[in-house]
Amino acid sequence: MFLRILKKDLKRKKTMNIILLLFVIMATMFAASSVNNIIAVMSGLDNYFEKANMSDHFIISLSKDPDAIEDMLSQKPNVSDFRTEKQLVFHDNDLTRNGEKFSEFSSIGLALSVDNAQINYFDKDNKIIKSVPQGKAYLTGCILNRTHFESGDEIQLKIGDTELTLEYAGIGKDAFLGSDMMTNPRIIMNNEDYEKLAADEKAQENNSASVFYINGPDAKALESDLSDIPDTVLNVGISVIRTSYIMNTIVAGLLLIVSVCLILVSFVMLRFTISFTINEEFREIGVMKALGLKNRSVRGLFLVKYLGIAAIGAVIGFFLSIPFGNMLLSSVSRKMYLGSDSSAAVGVLCSLAVVLVILAFCWRCTRKIKKLSPIDAVRSGQTGERFKKKGLLRLGKSKLGATGFLALNDVFSSPKQFGIMTVIFTVCLLLVMCLANTGNTLASRKLLPLMCSTDSDIYITDTDMIMEVMTGETTVTEQCDKIEKKLIDNGLPCSVHAEGLVSPAVEFKGNKLSPTFMYCKDTKASDYSYSEGYAPKYSNEIALTSSVAEKLEAGIGDKVNITIDGKTDEYIVTALFQSMVKLGETGRFHESLEVPDSAVSQVMGFQIDFDDSPDEKEINSRISRVKDIFDTKYVDDTDGFVMSCIGEGVKDTINGVKVFVLLITVIIVIMISVLMERSFISKEKPEIALMKAMGFKSRSVRRQHTLRFLISAAIAAVLAILLSTPVTKLCIDPIFGIMGALDGVEYNIKPVEVFAVYPVIIAAATVLGAYLTAMYMKTIKASDTSDIE
Repeated sequence: MFLRILKKDLKRKKTMNIILLLFVIMATMFAASSVNNIIAVMSGLDNYFEKANMSDHFIISLSKDPDAIEDMLSQKPNVSDFRTEKQLVFHDNDLTRNGEKFSEFSSIGLALSVDNAQINYFDKDNKIIKSVPQGKAYLTGCILNRTHFESGDEIQLKIGDTELTLEYAGIGKDAFLGSDMMTNPRIIMNNEDYEKLAADEKAQENNSASVFYINGPDAKALESDLSDIPDTVLNVGISVIRTSYIMNTIVAGLLLIVSVCLILVSFVMLRFTISFTINEEFREIGVMKALGLKNRSVRGLFLVKYLGIAAIGAVIGFFLSIPFGNMLLSSVSRKMYLGSDSSAAVGVLCSLAVVLVILAFCWRCTRKIKKLSPIDAVRSGQTGERFKKKGLLRLGKSKLGATGFLALNDVFSSPKQFGIMTVIFTVCLLLVMCLANTGNTLASRKLLPLMCSTDSDIYITDTDMIMEVMTGETTVTEQCDKIEKKLIDNGLPCSVHAEGLVSPAVEFKGNKLSPTFMYCKDTKASDYSYSEGYAPKYSNEIALTSSVAEKLEAGIGDKVNITIDGKTDEYIVTALFQSMVKLGETGRFHESLEVPDSAVSQVMGFQIDFDDSPDEKEINSRISRVKDIFDTKYVDDTDGFVMSCIGEGVKDTINGVKVFVLLITVIIVIMISVLMERSFISKEKPEIALMKAMGFKSRSVRRQHTLRFLISAAIAAVLAILLSTPVTKLCIDPIFGIMGALDGVEYNIKPVEVFAVYPVIIAAATVLGAYLTAMYMKTIKASDTSDIE
């Protein structure tokens, strides 16, 4: 008998049962994929680094005598062992596809032989790359951020006077330099191909590099020991490399937060659906009680029904969770080794948990069955008694039309029902707004102070120009003068300066460190922002970031010893500041200090200030001219410069997640609107019939029902707008803090996008779902008022 009743019930209420099944599928899919992804992310970096055989410390050197550095490392007391990878340096102009440059990166690229690999590199399937066929190559890191490759595509790599044509073998996952914040891509190739490039005399002179992987028992002591290694482009511990993956990890974390929110939404809607359908079946319950069925039997019937729906939905959701979970982490796992060895078992457990939760909801909701009696089947589930006012508004005092008044009164008269929708819409909107605020800030001039640079008209970050400084072919001053003269010759009078990067050895009370110091003789130290103390006023005064000061155990007023180009002097710390350069491992010298050109290992870029102070429109025009003059794409305004410093892949990843979340949100909103409106129509069938009997047209009733959803969406939009900034700061400030901005940042809020476009999209999705579902009212006739007692 139970099975016959169940079969007829499933046929009779197809729409509600299908919607319920969809939410079960969604809940299972989100739960299984999220838990698996949590496991993958929480253990992700540790697992990745372990499988990659990473070391405790890393050095990239452009020294032409790597043997001398190896001798120094051998003598360091805190170095237990080290490994050396010979590399060849190349620029973005050296890498082309069919003769055209296809990728841009603001630092140097590195080519290496797979036979000389000292850590493990992985292909897209997370298998170790042990060999590379001759004529083929794997590409890693930021080189893949904007370029789409197909297996078999040919690329040309020129180092020195030798050019090789290589076939793209696939993506390579590089644990050391593979994060979005690292701008040093690598090409992994066959040893014979590498030797052809290495044999080039010009390459031996200008393109030699080495990567040292160093281990030691004490990370802090090791960092202190290695602070005086000369000719280094990068000299960092594994903690910095770990931090460089912060955006990858944060993206995964944001996706997990999104998944958790969607799980909660799914469960809330499941509870509503189950509770509503039980309340709607008052007649059936009354009849069964009249026939002599006990409460336990009636409740068991509902459990059987929802057990069947939950089981089918859980099975479908489990199989969908596998590709869905992979899609959620695709932007992160593309460059990282992420995975869980027990994903199937976890998925099954999560699916069973969803079924149990649904049955618990059902059992709890069926408690009302005890109170129902056979007479409820006659009274349509109502007692006919009401001891309080139903609405808060009065028609006589309202200036709204009948449709507007009824819609607004319904929303305020049923705060619980419409409050559920409002909260869900608010949460969905906040997720999108938070991601939008983060993405917009990452490409905003508001982060310029954290880049340790002053505001200029345009910036040039051409890798060839920067590389000439790094290799010692020219000095920073000479390069600035060369750029300035060429611009003046082309009718653009200006001044050019650059923020030089110096990596001295710093010592205080036995603590040694090799942070990156900013130095520019053409600006004043007082032009920059400081969080504590005062800007350096004399050549023997410096400023430090809080993280550097903490590692040195130094504070404002302390005197530290700094060794520059073999000369050690004493400097007074006068200020602390925030910086995202080198992930906060930064300091600043006073402009009057005489820093040898040989000590400036790199520059942030070349800043150009035009003499005639052009407006924004003219600056954009001159950017195009400067690109043509220097034949480079690396010419930007302030926003573009900030983006190049952070890494364009970071913003692209955040924006990709934002679009994905917006798409999921729209789907969820439409489903909720359809479910709720269909429920309201079933519940309010007598009222709708009465309105039609009184002369209301179907379109008027549809507008009333649709307007109720629009009001809820509008309230959600107002709440989300009010909460977006504090929620963004609450969620994202810790992320920027890890990147060096310990005191938070000023967010770049785009009002039109955040406060208009996204709320309109959500409102439109709500109206669409509600209006299309409300068309079902055509089936309700005035004669259906006979359902009213």
